[in-house]
Amino acid sequence: MTLYSLYRVAVFPLLIGLLYYSGAYVGVHFAALESGIVVLWPPNAVLLAALLSRPPRYWWPLLVAVLCAEVLADVPVFTVTQALLFGAINITECLLAASLIRYFLNREMDWYEPKDLSVFLFTVFFIASPVAALGGASVYYFLLTNDTSFLTFWRLWWIGDATGLIILTPFLHMLFSARFQRQSANGTWPQRLELAVAWIVSLMACFLVFSGNLHSEAYLALTPIVVVVAPVWVAIRFGPLAGSCLATAVALYVAFTTAAGAGPFIRESESHSALLTQEFTVLFTVMVLYIAAFVHQNRRKSNELREALSEVRQLNQALEERVRLRTEELYEANQRLQSLALTDELTGIANRRKMKLLGEDEVKRSERSQRPFSVILLDIDYFKGVNDQYGHAVGDRCLQEFVRAIASSLRSVDRFGRWGGEEFMVLVPDSDHVDLAHLCEKLLGCVRGVAVPIDDHHITLTASVGVAEWDGASFDKLVSEADDALYTAKAQGRDRAELKRRGLLPTGGGTLV
Repeated sequence: MTLYSLYRVAVFPLLIGLLYYSGAYVGVHFAALESGIVVLWPPNAVLLAALLSRPPRYWWPLLVAVLCAEVLADVPVFTVTQALLFGAINITECLLAASLIRYFLNREMDWYEPKDLSVFLFTVFFIASPVAALGGASVYYFLLTNDTSFLTFWRLWWIGDATGLIILTPFLHMLFSARFQRQSANGTWPQRLELAVAWIVSLMACFLVFSGNLHSEAYLALTPIVVVVAPVWVAIRFGPLAGSCLATAVALYVAFTTAAGAGPFIRESESHSALLTQEFTVLFTVMVLYIAAFVHQNRRKSNELREALSEVRQLNQALEERVRLRTEELYEANQRLQSLALTDELTGIANRRKMKLLGEDEVKRSERSQRPFSVILLDIDYFKGVNDQYGHAVGDRCLQEFVRAIASSLRSVDRFGRWGGEEFMVLVPDSDHVDLAHLCEKLLGCVRGVAVPIDDHHITLTASVGVAEWDGASFDKLVSEADDALYTAKAQGRDRAELKRRGLLPTGGGTLV
């Protein structure tokens, strides 16, 4: 058996038995009036708190310990049989209350929840205590004395037991619960100082009202309500455990002083005095517990709302970040698509669509500046024969090498693109400052220098060039003129350049017109 199992089966039940015996002693000697009327009965609260703090499988050692304590406490006054009957009645009361509370809640008792507190109060005051009072009244009326009516015995037992259970059970249960113990140990020094001040104020109020006899009309401010202030403050500030602890201390002080014959609740009839004390202590304790529970519930819901709002803000931020990233991805994708739409896939240079846009932009710029530009069309000679003889894969390599050769000979401001098939275009801005004849010769020379290795030899290329210079016409008209010049170059022997409007020096052995 482990130490913890030993504690649950032996040590804790023994401790409960000692507390039960002490509660019975206190109830008889300090909480009973001269007539024997008990203002509150503490021991049952010890057993009920223990039952609520432990699973049902660990109840039997507690019941044995309590029955032994009951017999030891009652034997000096009652017979063993009577003591066993009283013990059985008290145990039945606590078992009934604990079982019903667990049944209604279907979980452990939580004093931070107003619903749990309501279930506890209803079960204890309206079910367990009146039922047990039937047994207690029967023992008194049929076995001890019938000088008092059965209903009187029943009422005294019911209210005395209910008062003790309501006042002491919450505090004792929280004291036995590890959860509440951890929470009570988390206070800071300023909080502990505030709690100590509240205790001092509360006990001073109790002394002045119930022991100092300052409750007459001359001291109207010092009514019993004064003792409520500090426990309510503690319940609001520190929660159910601290509030219940102080409320229990005040309630016991009120019960003990009334039993001693002092305080504002003393009346000619001791039963009336006991009833006033019981009403005050029960209502006062219940008020403190409910205030603590509702304040905690409000704080918990506020914290949950703040956490929910914080989570929503975080989700919004995450969503905004995802939207931003997605927007960037879409923008980049659109840029790539746009680039692909304007780029020749094989050679990586501008395609026909892109060159047309650039050409139209050059027309607009030239119209504004009155500075001409030129269109150069290059067509690889006999390229169909390359594809037919070597295949399209070799043809593609020839196109790529052709593009590299031409691109290396152009200015950074020139625009180079594939116009279609083996036909390419160069846009030459500000062509009035460019020696077009020299440029064409340079381009033709670059093409002649292309050598694509294939098996044991190289494929060489030549090209025909057509040039047209803008003179105010549209881009399509300019391209048409360059195309006419290109066909003229092909018709006159290929590997040469032709300018549509201006004569150039002969290139490639041909005459330019």
